[in-house]
Amino acid sequence: MSVAKSFMSHQEKRIRDLRFFCIGLIAIVLWQTYSLSGVSERITVHIPPDLERGAVLNPGEVPRPNLYSFSHYLFQKINTWEKDGYSEAPKLLDVYRCYLTPDFAENLALIHQERSNRGETKNRTRLVREASNKGFDPKNVVPISKDKWVVLLDMNIQETIEDTLIKDVSVRFPLILVKDDTNPDCNPWGIKLAGFDSSPKRIISKGKSL
Repeated sequence: MSVAKSFMSHQEKRIRDLRFFCIGLIAIVLWQTYSLSGVSERITVHIPPDLERGAVLNPGEVPRPNLYSFSHYLFQKINTWEKDGYSEAPKLLDVYRCYLTPDFAENLALIHQERSNRGETKNRTRLVREASNKGFDPKNVVPISKDKWVVLLDMNIQETIEDTLIKDVSVRFPLILVKDDTNPDCNPWGIKLAGFDSSPKRIISKGKSL
């Protein structure tokens, strides 16, 4: 009998241990499920344009060439008028609103309104392109924090009325970029233009304004 009781006691202990083990596994599964529910379903990986030497890519990290390309492309799109700046500029701000912070969008709209009041947009076309054609320069992308940068864009601006050139200047625009992934469906880049770090300045070349 003592052998049978010892065997039964051992079996009961094993069953009890297995129950505790199963309860522990269930608790771990529930905890993992809860933890994963807070993880974003979308992970953004920004791939640099030049991968000849390889690259270490971390989710959410934005390489400097990508920041420059993003700001250059967006700034050019927002500021190009094909036929009539008076009517096109507000539409462009609306089209690219997801890529602008609310304050910067409002500021650009105000600038356009002031120019329109002075008669500087009606029937005007505008061409915006890189001033130097040098492309990306690491010195022109300055990190302020892990989620904020200043990108220096040297752009040439030409404005015409009825094919007559009335403006041809090159200007350095110190654009502020911030990380903002609050609406990935509207803005898959997760980056926005947030304003100017300082007042844009005309570029001087060989003692003369371009």
